[in-house]
Amino acid sequence: MMTILLLCGMMAASLFLLAESGRAGKAEAAQIVLSKAWRYRFARQTLTEKKEEFIENNRKYGTVKAKRAAKKVKEWEKQIAEYQDNEDKYLSGQKFTVLDCITLFGYQILEDLKIDGNNDLLRKLTVSCEHTGYVELERNQETSGKKNSFLYAYFLIASLFSFLFAGGIVSCFLGVLMISMGKSTAAVVAAMSAGFACPTLYGYLPYDDLRVKARKRQEEIDQGFPNAISEIALLVTAGMSITKAMEEAAVSGDSLIYREFRLVIREMNQAATIQEALTRLKCRCDNKYLDKMVTIVAKSYTAGNANLAGDLKAINDECWLDKKHNTRRMGEVVQNKLFIPTMLMFRGILIVIIVPAMSGFNL
Repeated sequence: MMTILLLCGMMAASLFLLAESGRAGKAEAAQIVLSKAWRYRFARQTLTEKKEEFIENNRKYGTVKAKRAAKKVKEWEKQIAEYQDNEDKYLSGQKFTVLDCITLFGYQILEDLKIDGNNDLLRKLTVSCEHTGYVELERNQETSGKKNSFLYAYFLIASLFSFLFAGGIVSCFLGVLMISMGKSTAAVVAAMSAGFACPTLYGYLPYDDLRVKARKRQEEIDQGFPNAISEIALLVTAGMSITKAMEEAAVSGDSLIYREFRLVIREMNQAATIQEALTRLKCRCDNKYLDKMVTIVAKSYTAGNANLAGDLKAINDECWLDKKHNTRRMGEVVQNKLFIPTMLMFRGILIVIIVPAMSGFNL
């Protein structure tokens, strides 16, 4: 009976997947091709940054032997070349796999459910895309009349839905196969669970990686911005122009916020105005105090601001106060997490001391 139910469920789900995928049009296929090319580009950029960071750290500290380091760098370069090759194939239209066809199902489901930019999940993921630091996903980048960040977020959710559904089909297939082979119930359940988990993880991991990257960037910006704004406010108070102050502050550190300011300076040297460069910075980085700074600096360039140094100092004071509160909250969280292990250790110590003592007393 179970075999028949699983077989019927698998057939019905497979037919539904094929029918919905067939309803998707060329526009959806084009978005998948573009998004897959971006995914390989982002993977290539991330691995390139990792390689460069490894080379720089090993040059400074020599933690890895030269032969082993060269082998590791060579492996990374080979993988980077593979990412580049896949990106080029997608952009040239030479590649469209069976897995990409499955993703068409998710696009059609989202369209049937009328999920658009007003959806909370899609809106939050779009914002996460904008804050990843990838140039292609910046807020002002558009393709086919839609923001690139929205296109990529839509692709990630469609892919997640598609492979979640495909996981159900694979799970039913493996269940039928294991039952027909006379396997035990535990083996059947294990096979079905694995069959469901593998496709689901394939769709979920890119979705989760992007959200994690955006969150890590935000944490790095929040951590480093108080130091950067302190330096800028101090230099402006000393009489330096805001442009020169940012340029001096940008080269004083190597954390993410300093690298972002160096990018601002580079864009300004390439004929971008300070307002344009700072607006792009604001789009890449999610920090309310950075937003305030950008607004104040942009206003000073358009309408003038005789109290620019005072405004920057006010942002600096507010920023450091918030950082102190966050540090205190983080300390309380850590303290609460350590309470239970501490009590368990205390009980263990009491048992080790009291039990032998009581045993000796009874003797």
